[in-house]
Amino acid sequence: MARADLAVLAGVAILALACLFVCGLYVYWSSEHYRARLRQGHASTGGTKAIAQHEEELSGGESIMASHLSQRCKMSLYRAVAGDTHGESMVFLIAASRDDARTRATHALAAIHGVAAHNVHLHNLASFHELVDAGVSEDEDLRIFEVAWKGADVSAWAEHPLFLTDDPGLLGKWAELYADLARDLAVSAIDKARH
Repeated sequence: MARADLAVLAGVAILALACLFVCGLYVYWSSEHYRARLRQGHASTGGTKAIAQHEEELSGGESIMASHLSQRCKMSLYRAVAGDTHGESMVFLIAASRDDARTRATHALAAIHGVAAHNVHLHNLASFHELVDAGVSEDEDLRIFEVAWKGADVSAWAEHPLFLTDDPGLLGKWAELYADLARDLAVSAIDKARH
């Protein structure tokens, strides 16, 4: 029985990773950066070389991060860890100041979970610039999703965050990150299966 449950769990995990990968590809293919590169490739090579380059990018080992955070995010983004009777969750939101971020996050989470605002507890509230300064990723925009480190490497990323903003760059960056992580996991699993 346990073996069957484990097989089902593994199948669901693989399906989830595949969905994240496809979502990341969709976000990348929908990005203006990709479209501009494709237009440039079609204009200079007639299209054939651009298609080959696209296929090489998808099969290559390097990650492709096409989304960029907006200036609004870089000036007004805050991240906090929120705790309430439902457990802890990471929250991203746009606010005018640290106090405004604390107030907005507290009231939004209270409304989402149907609890009183005094039952929502925020900690580790940090601005975009504080997160960038603390992070280690080469892509500074990714540093806002870092949670833990082992030396100069990220050992944990934000999982299942709540985005209390509709900023497309922020959502796209998170989707690309998880698509890239899913790709790395799939490549690692394939390598292990080969050996």
